[in-house]
Amino acid sequence: MHSCCCRSTLLLLLLYITAAVHQASAFHTNNQATSMMSSAKKQKLNDDDDKESLHEIRAGFIGCGTIASAIATSLAKPEHEEYLSEAGLSLSTISVTKRSASKSSKLKEDFPHVVSVYESAEEVVRNSDLVFLCLLPQQVDEMLSELKEKGTWNNDRHTLVSLVSTSKVEDLIAKTSLPTNRVFKMICLPPISNREGCALLTPPASSENGHPYLKKMFDALGGVVECPTDEIMSSMMVPTGLMGTMYGIMKNNRDWLINKGVSPSDASYFVARSYLSMVQDAERDCRDPKRFDDLIEEQTPGGLNEQALKNQEKQGVFDAYDKSMDAVLSRIQGKSDGSLPYID
Repeated sequence: MHSCCCRSTLLLLLLYITAAVHQASAFHTNNQATSMMSSAKKQKLNDDDDKESLHEIRAGFIGCGTIASAIATSLAKPEHEEYLSEAGLSLSTISVTKRSASKSSKLKEDFPHVVSVYESAEEVVRNSDLVFLCLLPQQVDEMLSELKEKGTWNNDRHTLVSLVSTSKVEDLIAKTSLPTNRVFKMICLPPISNREGCALLTPPASSENGHPYLKKMFDALGGVVECPTDEIMSSMMVPTGLMGTMYGIMKNNRDWLINKGVSPSDASYFVARSYLSMVQDAERDCRDPKRFDDLIEEQTPGGLNEQALKNQEKQGVFDAYDKSMDAVLSRIQGKSDGSLPYID
């Protein structure tokens, strides 16, 4: 009898302990779930707060050619969102004029949730805060006069960035009546669509009383050099005019290889990949003004590269480059049509 009672008591005690353990486990699990839900909720609130703290960009493009399309694409690409976010920015909308129709419709097709296409420049400006002027030089005066007459510009809201190569910042200010820290001139190449290359901007947006986010935005889209004056920008524009020259050199290399019996496909592939590796090497530490000199010094004394460089120098290749660049600059400055021979 005593043994039976002991076994019953022990069995009840085990059942009690088991129930207590299950209850404690359930309580712990519920606490974990509540804690996870609370953490998730807090994270969502933090994410929402972060989004609210980002400056929203409403970009507009008057004219939708190759460069306008490239900048708009870079702003709209989902994979570029993190770079803008790191700069404290977020894309809200992109407004573009219909012309050119092929490029504006392609932007709408690629980014339907952010891109709107309008018939008139006035509609673009009214639906934007950051306006890019992407017209031919001969179209600028009439367009800006029309927008000014209609009272389209808002001094507290609008920023104008001209990509017209012949634009002068002081003229743009006069033709829009926008504040001096709201009018800029910019130059870039199409690879900005992939966050590649480097833009030029004048006047400096990061200066005292400058623009609140323009430099940050262009840095997020690949990089920017701020030019202190329009004259400096004009000079820095010249290398951007040598893109065709570089492709011409690569084409010459390709054709030379083909004439030596190399297949056209192999020649094209090899030349492009070889030049890419050279440029990537040059791009490393490119803030160092001696980077290119160091790379030249690295060439093996008496080797093929050193000899080829000396041969080019003896034939006046770099003197010809200087003359071509001077001629391009003279055209940018309106002093000539850029043809050689050019006499300053």
